[in-house]
Amino acid sequence: MAPVAASDWGFAQSYALDGWEVHATTRTPGDPGALGEIAGNVSIHGLEVRDQAQISALSEVFEGRGLDVLIHSAGVLRGVTRDEMRAINADAPFDVVEALMPAVLRGRDRKIVILSSQMGARNGGRTPSADYGASKCLLNDRFRDLGPHWRSDGVCAVVFHPGWVSSDMGGASAPVSVTESVSGMRQVIDGLEARSSGKFLTWKGTEHPW
Repeated sequence: MAPVAASDWGFAQSYALDGWEVHATTRTPGDPGALGEIAGNVSIHGLEVRDQAQISALSEVFEGRGLDVLIHSAGVLRGVTRDEMRAINADAPFDVVEALMPAVLRGRDRKIVILSSQMGARNGGRTPSADYGASKCLLNDRFRDLGPHWRSDGVCAVVFHPGWVSSDMGGASAPVSVTESVSGMRQVIDGLEARSSGKFLTWKGTEHPW
């Protein structure tokens, strides 16, 4: 299968098990943790999503190559300032996508997936007040602006609410496992068509209000 780039262990493992060529990213390539234990055709690259030099270096990996599916899942919930959270959650996804867009356009599937959150949805038209929700709301707003331009280039792009997942971010008490969330999103991603582009979807494939 053609390449997929994923910054999430669950996605990387799922695609690798299906025989895809996987390019996974981590801030600590020298100590990749669970990423380093995935069997299959997996390449691990260092990437701090706020570091333009590292983003450029990653784009050079795909110089002249195609990238079928680009999945951006990097995000932060706590432990940083509001400005840092905005940079990671709302700015970085588009910096990474812009750098890798030439490779996506050379790919067969031309799919882009960005993980957002239901906490970024405007309830009753109100922008979320908490830092995390506000940053994801900004991500959604920027996606709505850029999505039509990507679609006009033949790219199918969506944002996902992955569910409340039992992970380092979601906590051990979260009701959805990594496997359930990734399996649900994989099923949706595999079936994405041009008419799906620009939507905010849940991990179960339903549309989520913005």
